[in-house]
Amino acid sequence: MKKYISLLKYEMKTILKDPMNVFMLTYPVVMLLVCAYLLPMIIAMTNGENSSGEAITLLIGFIVILAVGGFLMGAMLGFSLLDNKDEMTLINIAVSPITVSGYATFKIIYTYVLSIIANLIMLGGLKLLASDVYTIQYQQLQLPLLDSISYGEILVFSIVTSFFVPAIALVIASIAKNKIEGFALIKGGGLIVFIPVLALLDIFQDWKQYILGIVPIFWPLKAILNESFGSMFSSNLPFWLYMVIGSVYSIVLGLLALRGFLKKINIK
Repeated sequence: MKKYISLLKYEMKTILKDPMNVFMLTYPVVMLLVCAYLLPMIIAMTNGENSSGEAITLLIGFIVILAVGGFLMGAMLGFSLLDNKDEMTLINIAVSPITVSGYATFKIIYTYVLSIIANLIMLGGLKLLASDVYTIQYQQLQLPLLDSISYGEILVFSIVTSFFVPAIALVIASIAKNKIEGFALIKGGGLIVFIPVLALLDIFQDWKQYILGIVPIFWPLKAILNESFGSMFSSNLPFWLYMVIGSVYSIVLGLLALRGFLKKINIK
């Protein structure tokens, strides 16, 4: 146990040395402050109460909060693994009592926990600080986006969406040769993460919504959106079923990505 505590301290020191990683760690708090205070302040200054512009602005902030938590932590883990490759750390670990697969699993676990915390800070914090602000006009209905979600559902969402972290990180670490290529992959991957947002369009309110399910984060994100907007369509699944499918899908992808990563570096 002591060796893993020492390893965790080493990992934290390494992460805090990189400005990009520091930014990713502080991003949840920054995003919470922006969405909880800055966006409502800007909307109030424009005197756009109950306007479509206000609704769209708040909805964008809400969607970003939902989508980016796990992705950012996955990107941070991917950068960390790229550092390990560049510094030949993995080769040193291969001849130590801790195997490379064990080391990668250790990094995945603590980053997974950080992802849960990040999601709780953003979504839970937004509900706590600005629940009354995030009420929008949607199809002639007044929808309280955050009042409709319980803290228990926020916790489940945070746990499930964080299962996507290993897949993101290990794909980046397997494909990219260095941090520059890794950053390019993250920029492209950021667009993919927002594909599930299309589920808000009328065309994806029936069975066609499941086309978007190829992106793992669709399942937990859709579950939360259904709670926020009300499950108004018969094609929607129960909250827990979305979460179960999302969990299984992300875990399977993560295991496949770990296998591909270990095969790519050709170290056991």
